[in-house]
Amino acid sequence: MDGRAGPRYHTPVNRKLLKIAVPNAISLASMGCGLASVTMAAVGRFEAAAWLIIYSCFLDKADGAAARALDAGSDFGVQMDSFSDFTAFGIAPAALMWFLGPAVGLPEGWSGFAAASFPFTASIRLARFNVAGHEDKEFFTGVPTTFAAGLLAATVLTFRDLALLPAWANALPPVMILLAVLMVSPIRIPKLKGRDNRALNAIQIAAALAGLVVTVLRTLPEVLLALGLGYLVIGIAAGARSPSPGPQPTDPPGN
Repeated sequence: MDGRAGPRYHTPVNRKLLKIAVPNAISLASMGCGLASVTMAAVGRFEAAAWLIIYSCFLDKADGAAARALDAGSDFGVQMDSFSDFTAFGIAPAALMWFLGPAVGLPEGWSGFAAASFPFTASIRLARFNVAGHEDKEFFTGVPTTFAAGLLAATVLTFRDLALLPAWANALPPVMILLAVLMVSPIRIPKLKGRDNRALNAIQIAAALAGLVVTVLRTLPEVLLALGLGYLVIGIAAGARSPSPGPQPTDPPGN
């Protein structure tokens, strides 16, 4: 042999598979964070469990962004994203509440009921979007699973950071049940996407960067909670004032 590499064949199929692999790999990373969160909750490391759910939230947004940037959307990717979302935003929050509740003095039945609400409503929401024949381009119907799980995790982290547990532990199950109901509710909230309004775009970018910085540094969860609550309140008000559009062609759903 003369040491020269043989010819390389880059077929369109191979390139497409590689592009599809990128967002799906990110979905698997999100799922991995969700599974790690369950493990952390089971051994009593509740702060780590909550941060891992937050990491999954950012990875969930990253896989969608990667799919759009690479034009790598696929039916397989939609299903993969749903499995990842159910693990990270249905099972992981449930495990967090199930193990945290008794540790802060909540009755097992009460914390268990709240914990069960997330897998139930997350699965209903994800299944509903997977079979939908149309999607609103501008608004979510119901609170996305990503947002609901992230807001719950931010609430737990804020309560721990401000030393509100176990004194305020009784507030956690109602918060979780409310978020679960909002996932399958008919309320409409705007999607976080580029707008014609430059000021609004700047606010969205600044909020996303602030959230990313505190997440990477694992500090000031109050910032995440404030951003989440602000988006929820303003979003619900904006959705209530905007008329519902007619059916539109289906895109991969923002869950």
